[in-house]
Amino acid sequence: MQPIFFLFFFLITPINSLNILVYSPAFAASHSNFLGKLADTLTERGHNVTYLMPVIDIGKRDECIGAGEEMLAQTAKTPGTSSGEVMEVFWKSEMDSGNSRDMFKWFSSDMKIGCRNFHSRRDIFHEMKSRNFDVAILEPISVCGLGFVKALGVEKIILASSCTFFDSVLNYIGEPLDYSYVPSLYSVTGEVMSMAERYENWMVTKEINIAIEDMHDDEMKSYREFLGEDVPDWRDLLPTASVFFVNSNPFLDFPRQVIQKTVPIGGISVNIDWIREQRLSSDWVEILEKRDKNVLISFGSMVKSTHMPKKWSHLQNLHFSKWVPQTALLNDARLNGFLSHGGLGSTMELAYSGKPAVMIPVFADQIRNARMLERHGGIIYMHKSSMEDTDRMKKTLEDILYDENYKKNALKLADILTHQPYSPKENVIKYTEFVGEHGPFPNMDPYGRRLNYFQKTFLDIYAVFALFYVTVAVVLIVILRKIYSKLTIGKYFSLKSKSTKKME
Repeated sequence: MQPIFFLFFFLITPINSLNILVYSPAFAASHSNFLGKLADTLTERGHNVTYLMPVIDIGKRDECIGAGEEMLAQTAKTPGTSSGEVMEVFWKSEMDSGNSRDMFKWFSSDMKIGCRNFHSRRDIFHEMKSRNFDVAILEPISVCGLGFVKALGVEKIILASSCTFFDSVLNYIGEPLDYSYVPSLYSVTGEVMSMAERYENWMVTKEINIAIEDMHDDEMKSYREFLGEDVPDWRDLLPTASVFFVNSNPFLDFPRQVIQKTVPIGGISVNIDWIREQRLSSDWVEILEKRDKNVLISFGSMVKSTHMPKKWSHLQNLHFSKWVPQTALLNDARLNGFLSHGGLGSTMELAYSGKPAVMIPVFADQIRNARMLERHGGIIYMHKSSMEDTDRMKKTLEDILYDENYKKNALKLADILTHQPYSPKENVIKYTEFVGEHGPFPNMDPYGRRLNYFQKTFLDIYAVFALFYVTVAVVLIVILRKIYSKLTIGKYFSLKSKSTKKME
């Protein structure tokens, strides 16, 4: 059975506080943790925050539920799929433009089922309707919540991406993405690409976007079925958002063009002051002091170690643990390196920690995250198929442990991020409050998103000029041919006349 859970947490609020809804379906801990951090930040500020969490992946239910929070549950009649059941496939296969739609099906299926189950809870809708929210924050990886908050009557909407961005959203909000040098979310390369890589960068995005749009259309059918046919199309709802928070940092990410309402908050989940105050338990201290060099290995919550190459299961110098204090370990001087899957949460923590690392992405945006950090010189990227290559793995680990350049570059990046001129936390607070007090901002919707491909690329103008030049060229050719023809005929008759006179 697939349960749906909802979390609500409240704070006694000051007079000027906002009433905020954060909608966060639970399908991956990293996504829920990111939205949860936004909720925590705004709650600490003194705003009244309601955190609404339909559980899509039953395997992530407990990971996404915090202690001491009020929980309301319902058991649905449709069985759900845990991501753990399909993650093993990603260890042995690659996502590319040829199979991306098929590999996306498991996620799409769960999201569609979860959306319908969520909207069938009319009591939840009426309860949320009675709260009269000022602002709604949600992640556009799904449009299920977008139709929901629109039906609630919330006009001040903030989109928040737990990834660096969502390719599928950019086109609808009028933000450009140049595939010739900007790696897409599912890209396997960095910013320097060959012709074939540029094509694949564009093509894999196109295929996944088609799958996502199909999923959104099915979600729209669900929210219209339960909330009314008058709820707008998701394509029209996305650009109405006042602000688009992205889990990106311009000092870390690949440079790209953005519109004014895209606000980078990459690093919001990393609290440096809190991390530096953390102290390891005596058990972890004992583990770290056994050896001169220590490397933390973590592949996140979605990828299980049982699915890793079998050789890794029998190494004597590995200490296995169901849970590790990752941030505290990364901040400890006795930890010398990190071997990570490249999830964006871990990538951000690593970037702020200044530790050298080996990154072995498994699926989704993890390759892009690894390539993003690789360009700063503090990590080594390895393909997952190389994990059973003992010699290569040994050399790679030795490089990050003994080559001081990796540590030097990692520390330099950490110093930049720590002293950047703005705080992600401040951005979240100030922009949310600004939207709550003055939003929405329809005039920030770029007109460019209404232009077609020919207008955006000036091909219509080039076509007019080309037609003009071709017309002029054709006219000139016709005129010259006529002139040439007349001259030739005139010369012919002149020669013929002279020839006739000679004969006479």
